[in-house]
Amino acid sequence: MKHCILLSILALLLTLAHVAGAQDISVDGEYRINPVYSRGFREPMYKGDKAGFYTMQRTRLIINYQKENDLDAEFIMQDRRFWGDQDDRADVANMSVFRAWVEKYFNPNLSLRLGRQGFVYGNQYLLGDPNWVGTRAHDAALLKYEKEGLQLHLAVAYNANGQSFKREPYEYNYYQNMQFLWGHKEIGKLDASLIFLNRGMERGDTTSTVYYMQTFGTDSELKLSDKVTLVGVGYYQIGRDVQDRHVNAYFYSLQVQYEVNKVLSFNVGVDAGSGNDQTDEENPDNRKSHYFDRHYGLIHGHFGYIDYFYVNYPTTPGVHDYYVKTKVNATKKLSIEDHMHSFATSAVLNDPEHDGKSMHHNLGFENDLLINYKLSSSFKASLGHSIIFGTRTLDQLFGGRKIQESQMLYAVITATPNFFKYSKTEKQ
Repeated sequence: MKHCILLSILALLLTLAHVAGAQDISVDGEYRINPVYSRGFREPMYKGDKAGFYTMQRTRLIINYQKENDLDAEFIMQDRRFWGDQDDRADVANMSVFRAWVEKYFNPNLSLRLGRQGFVYGNQYLLGDPNWVGTRAHDAALLKYEKEGLQLHLAVAYNANGQSFKREPYEYNYYQNMQFLWGHKEIGKLDASLIFLNRGMERGDTTSTVYYMQTFGTDSELKLSDKVTLVGVGYYQIGRDVQDRHVNAYFYSLQVQYEVNKVLSFNVGVDAGSGNDQTDEENPDNRKSHYFDRHYGLIHGHFGYIDYFYVNYPTTPGVHDYYVKTKVNATKKLSIEDHMHSFATSAVLNDPEHDGKSMHHNLGFENDLLINYKLSSSFKASLGHSIIFGTRTLDQLFGGRKIQESQMLYAVITATPNFFKYSKTEKQ
């Protein structure tokens, strides 16, 4: 019966592809198994706490359709669960729509994408697709103009609780509306990008006041040679946050990427976001904020894999991350990465043991080790270990209690089978 159902689905897809005149249509799967042993991952370990262990599984069915210079579409169903997180007879819906968009081409250079989609731009500090959790989606319209090294994207999104015939306060912890204009131009060895983003947030209470924050800046790369690339990212943020404070914040990243040869490469850099002094943060009369909101950038790809900053809790003092990332391609299938981070607060934390004095900015040192092995084009595995050695300042950042040993051990196993593929070009 299962084989009959599968053959029926494949026959239907082939018929639809022929009738619709599709150039390409494919059905793929993704099975992602992620066991984690946590002694402080995202949540600090304190005296008396016991280590946690869990396995997260993410399963996707991915359908892609393409008719050149006419219509593209993507549909991704996703089931995301933790092994054993429900009763064996529980009747709980788990499937959800992760991506569902259609893109119409008015000509080869101009198109409009509508629906649930991901926004991935530059080095993903501001807008990214966090693969570790795999739940972020934007319900939006995206107008795209792309021609000869020039790209212009205009996005518009407006969220509501549901079918609201009258204006109601938006209840979810997400933006109520957002717009951005992104431009990218290749100029010789320079890839230059500019963005202006306007985000409107509500408090999620009984009021419908929208607080608007604007972010603008650049995410660019300059290739000095075949071996050396400079990366420069800079954003400035103004407007108001949901506490109705005036925002004046910044973020920057400066990197030197050096590829010694095909085996060895380095990335040396600093990522830094401004923040608020603790005294100002605790002052109820303070109407200014210097905390940079990273909006919808990667939450696991930057600032270390332990995820102590900008993930579970707002890092209101801001963080400077000085790092050296090394990658060794041992073979065509095996690669080893090691990331060394030194963290420091951008703003001031008060020292509770010495009145009137501030704590040292140093938060600690983290090391992330990752081993990747590609068994085939559709099956790969990674094994990682991360450990952070914190300071009293890190303790104070999380409330003052002494944090115990913090480290994690994890694996990621990913299989991406292709169930069906039709290509009119290949047929011809």
